[in-house]
Amino acid sequence: MSYRIRIEPSGHEFTALPQESLLEAALRSGINPRYSCSNGSCGDCRVRVREGKVGQHMHSDFHFSAQEQARGYVMLCTTHAESDLVIEADESNSPSDIPEQQLTVKVAKVERRNDQVAVLHLRTSRSNTLRFLAGQHVELELEGLPPFAATIASCPCNGMHLYFHIHRTTDHPFAAQVFEGLRIGTVLRLRGPYGDLTLDDDSPRPLLMVALGTDFAAIKSLIEHALNLEMAQPLRLYWLADAATGHYMDNYCRAWNDVLDDFAFKEITLVHPLPNGEEMAALMDQLAQTLQTLGEADIYLAGPEAFTASCASGLLQQGANPQRLYTFHRRVAIRG
Repeated sequence: MSYRIRIEPSGHEFTALPQESLLEAALRSGINPRYSCSNGSCGDCRVRVREGKVGQHMHSDFHFSAQEQARGYVMLCTTHAESDLVIEADESNSPSDIPEQQLTVKVAKVERRNDQVAVLHLRTSRSNTLRFLAGQHVELELEGLPPFAATIASCPCNGMHLYFHIHRTTDHPFAAQVFEGLRIGTVLRLRGPYGDLTLDDDSPRPLLMVALGTDFAAIKSLIEHALNLEMAQPLRLYWLADAATGHYMDNYCRAWNDVLDDFAFKEITLVHPLPNGEEMAALMDQLAQTLQTLGEADIYLAGPEAFTASCASGLLQQGANPQRLYTFHRRVAIRG
């Protein structure tokens, strides 16, 4: 059995199981409520129950006043649904709603996908997870090394388990350390999140996404978030990579066919890390044909600035709407 939860004033809805907290259910469904500790200590995830019944999910060190209790205030992290609910809650709908955080994280796993790419899995403490939006990045710092900017490659629905795609040839000592000596349990410092652009959750338009190399990380996060939101519009993904970097998660992309109603994935292998003139012209021909099929679409581009600028210019010449064209870079995201 599951219960339907409606949030006011946004009107967003999600389902919750009796055995999970309301916070867990909201995050799982792609909702971004305000919260901090997630363990009943701070009170940041307070909401007001207007209709329905909730039960105590876990112990809380934070206490509401008698007046607040009488008005129906509870915390998302310490209560579960016992009926359908209508709640009043603040949501984080833009990067400006997400505060900069400083966390201590540990290496949970380093998985080498090939000689050039590793997937770095970091874990926060259970009581201090990372709040972020899909498409954002953080700075990672290992003792004695300068900070390293890395795009989060995972869904905001689980801020305790964070994934990053690290390219070995990146000119940074942190990237080299990931391949040469980073061990499970190593402690890192994390600061963020950063990045001004995220997925337009409320858009009903088709989605066209293009990624180059390990900048696929940003697109992966966006698509996983879209899955949790159960977005039903058509989605087309183009992933370019040279033979050395490879399409290191191509099976993962193909698996999206099973959960998305109208999804197509195209992998393109390049001669060099950046597409040459002939390869870029071929890509633009394919994207132009896709746009003709999709109609007006929201377009997301992820890669080095030279690539995304060239791709964006070509798409604008094909009639793409500049207000619906988003380019993500490793350190910044630029609209238009």
